Amino acid sequence: MTGASQAALQASTTGRALPLALMAPALAIIAFYVIVPLVCLGAYSFWTMLPDGTVVRDFTLETWQSLVTDPFYGSVLLDTFRLAFVSTVICVVVGYGPAYLMASAAPKWRGVLTILLFLPSWISYLVRTMSWLPVLGKNGLVNTALLGAGVVEQPLPLLYNHFTVYLGLVHYLLPIMILNIYLGLATVDPTIVAAARTLGANARQAFLAVTFPLALPGLSAGCLLCFILSLGTFVTPQILGGPGTTYYGNLVYDTILHQLDWPTGAMLSVVIMVLLIALLYVYGRFMGLSTVLRAIKS
Repeated sequence: MTGASQAALQASTTGRALPLALMAPALAIIAFYVIVPLVCLGAYSFWTMLPDGTVVRDFTLETWQSLVTDPFYGSVLLDTFRLAFVSTVICVVVGYGPAYLMASAAPKWRGVLTILLFLPSWISYLVRTMSWLPVLGKNGLVNTALLGAGVVEQPLPLLYNHFTVYLGLVHYLLPIMILNIYLGLATVDPTIVAAARTLGANARQAFLAVTFPLALPGLSAGCLLCFILSLGTFVTPQILGGPGTTYYGNLVYDTILHQLDWPTGAMLSVVIMVLLIALLYVYGRFMGLSTVLRAIKS
């Protein structure tokens, strides 16, 4: 091997090793704080829980068999997916108009509108969720107004049901959806839309044929984020839901902390994580996750 070849090989090896060396600290942190706990969680789901509540390290499939044999888990998972889907659709329908307004505004107003959009986020998510209690409670603002106007004779049961869970979740997710749609709309070149208009398209046709397809990555990113956050929601159902509103995050919480059933709680946690990973894979396979990531970066 000549000196030039050796130098080229050494430079190539150094070029490959340098990125790995720079990534090593981050990869070590991810492995220690993410991968190792997940592996431990998966192992815990196969352990045995004795009748007295003691957990022993005896391998068993009883916990995983209960996932298939007990229809309760399937119904809770179905309700949670329904909550995530409906909440995401509502955020899209309600949020697209404000996002389009932000994108159409003058540049000097876009920053102001963005600050106003996230101004409620400066308050704790817990406080924002609890703010619905004095609004929808038995003696809250809505019932007081309805009683005062003579519309109803007694307070309406507006709290602690599925409706308030949906309402609180949309309240939390809507700014995220609006921001992502706005980022997608902001990447659309106005000259392309103007070209469509000069070719005879009206405003509606130009939006459907040009603006909407080009801004679709932002909408996709918003849908993906809102759906994932909805699947793992815990605070909103815990505060605004009632005894008949059990969702997956609350089921895991009750199983581990109230029932102290760690194997079942670990199994439920692994199931939702596997489903989320599968969702991301399918989304990236058919929708193009790279375009969503580009929309987020923009």
